[in-house]
Amino acid sequence: MERDLVFIGGGHTHALVLKQFGMKPVPGVRITLISEQTLTPYSGMLPGFVAGHYSFIDAHIDLNRLCQWANVRYIRGTVTGIDANANIIDVGDEFKVSYDQLSIDVGSTPDLSVPGASEYAVGVKPVSQFGEIWNSLLQASETASGEWGVVGAGAGGVELVLGMAHRLKSNSALNFHLLYSGKHVLRGYPDKVVSAAERALARYNVTLHPEFRVAEVRRDGLISTDNKKIVLDKSIWCTGAAAAGWLAETGLDVSERGFIAVNEFLQSTSHNNVFAVGDCSDMLSDPRPKAGVYAVRQAPFLADNLRAVFKTSNPKLKPLKLQTDFLSLLSLGGRTAVGCRAGFAISGKWVWKLKDHIDQKFMHRLNAPGEKKSMATEVSQEMHCAGCGSKLGPDIIQGNLNELDVFANPAVTPALGRSEDASLWRVTSGKLAVQSIDGFRSFSSDYWRFGEICVNHALSDLYAMGATPVSAQVWINLAHAHPRIQKRDHKMLMAAIVAALNKQQVSLAGGHSSEGSETHVAIVANGEVTPGREVRKNTVKTDDVLVLSKALGTGVILAADMQAKAPAIAADAVMDCMLQSNKEIALVLNEYNVSAATDVTGFGLIGHLLEMLSNNVELQAELRLADIPMLAGVEDLSENGFRSTLYPQLQPYLLQCDIKAGLDAARIDLLLDPQTSGGLLISLPQQQAERLIADFPVSAMIGKITTDQSRSEATVNKRIHIC
Repeated sequence: MERDLVFIGGGHTHALVLKQFGMKPVPGVRITLISEQTLTPYSGMLPGFVAGHYSFIDAHIDLNRLCQWANVRYIRGTVTGIDANANIIDVGDEFKVSYDQLSIDVGSTPDLSVPGASEYAVGVKPVSQFGEIWNSLLQASETASGEWGVVGAGAGGVELVLGMAHRLKSNSALNFHLLYSGKHVLRGYPDKVVSAAERALARYNVTLHPEFRVAEVRRDGLISTDNKKIVLDKSIWCTGAAAAGWLAETGLDVSERGFIAVNEFLQSTSHNNVFAVGDCSDMLSDPRPKAGVYAVRQAPFLADNLRAVFKTSNPKLKPLKLQTDFLSLLSLGGRTAVGCRAGFAISGKWVWKLKDHIDQKFMHRLNAPGEKKSMATEVSQEMHCAGCGSKLGPDIIQGNLNELDVFANPAVTPALGRSEDASLWRVTSGKLAVQSIDGFRSFSSDYWRFGEICVNHALSDLYAMGATPVSAQVWINLAHAHPRIQKRDHKMLMAAIVAALNKQQVSLAGGHSSEGSETHVAIVANGEVTPGREVRKNTVKTDDVLVLSKALGTGVILAADMQAKAPAIAADAVMDCMLQSNKEIALVLNEYNVSAATDVTGFGLIGHLLEMLSNNVELQAELRLADIPMLAGVEDLSENGFRSTLYPQLQPYLLQCDIKAGLDAARIDLLLDPQTSGGLLISLPQQQAERLIADFPVSAMIGKITTDQSRSEATVNKRIHIC
């Protein structure tokens, strides 16, 4: 790989382009998608979602799964700024992503410029957050009575109020209003479509308020420009779109309304390596309404033009040519719809079936793209050396190291930037030195998250022993790529590792960087513990309670994710879990009489629990299967047969388990699941365990330690009883 193409936002246009690039990759180009939401809504199905015809999952595109299938790097994060002159993207306040070509599809925000709207109105945009918005409205409706008003009677407003009225029709105490500035709803639509919509609104008893121009939004309703007042308990804003404020600070040209100004090629009018599509852009030569149908039709033009700019320095781009007339289909609350094209209107249940068929087909293309494609590789005749010849070049490393802001510990003298062969560490008087090493090949192309997880995983061994981490050394092996790409990856990985170490007040003392066929990271963690205060693994006691600090399932989810089969709920859950450091619970444990502890990692819960029992043949453990927490979505994946490749080697552990008949086999298999950045398994007295759960509520009591000297020959080797 030589160059970076970055997509910001998972709108309709970008999703379709990613699908195209997955089927036919762009040679020499690494593609990245940055999106704050893993599930992005499809606007065509949102009215049906509101009405209850579709589930949340039905109406949303799974961006992580699409990216995994297409071999696209997926970064879940919020873009807060772009330096278009330096080709750098700010992701939150955490890290930066560099690009050679950029495409932006971040949608729009609600126009809340009317006085009081930002305080009291509920905006239905940004569309990416619509699920949360609708969920909050649904919760409010459970105990609501009174008047709800939707402001705006375009297609979005009409479909929204009808969907709400249909979904909430059982609440007879809730009345709906539709307010708009024109004389009729659906301005610009044929009369027959308007009539069909007005009949549907009447059927659901929606009160219409034509020629009502909102001048002010108040807590208890709306005031018009001619000083009329309508009392409302909720004012739901479905009017024109506004541009995100940060777009104007990027250095890109923007239109009068603040949207990114683009030419007929969807290219920024100020920066030819930036493209913008969908609601966040304004084509100056041919303005179009902010509508999903136009975004979908932009996709092939964007794909062709992006391919062209990577082929030659003087590309011939295709101007956008969109039809002016197309089939428009609107939901009318229940399973009925109205449509029009070229002035011809149709309506009825069969029209809804047609719309449903079109929408389902669109979603199937994106959410069920097929088996994961093998990683596109480019055959290179260049030889890659082994041994010390595989080191990364000094220009790549030194510039990145100089930018790191390493946590300073006066007891640690890092080798970084000092041209020393090794770091120095002055162990605190009266302390024992503790050292551990851990690492693995990359399971994510989001190197920022991967770097954080590597740190959390490596430091976990020290936390399990009751030690305080002091310093760390890092080995990074980057996948073969162009030096430009390697420099960017090295910078992101090192910045992530240092940021994670700094959060835990650990100094980066040194390291080594090399290249190879795949990216690996390993970390040597150094720490200290007071003699006699170290927590051992195999010193459990009879009647101790077992507490687990994190849910299980990372191995199964990562295995499914590598095949582009992990649903968004599971992909998000596993990432959030692995990013959680064990430092917090380790600090809490200092106040408890812990008998033994270990971190649950590669050998799964069963394997590490057997290690805890290994020092006393009379001890055994009882696990309550129902009490063991599992990550969201992982049980379904386990039932469908997803397993880590290490699982077969861990299966013999079950021979040491006495399993009650009738238990869920898929859930039992998860007890063997190798965990990456897993939680701590802690053995301590009952009262202490109850206090720990109160102090650290995400943990769970999952079983206890017992002694059974009367075990039969048939069960003498059964060290763990699962019930």
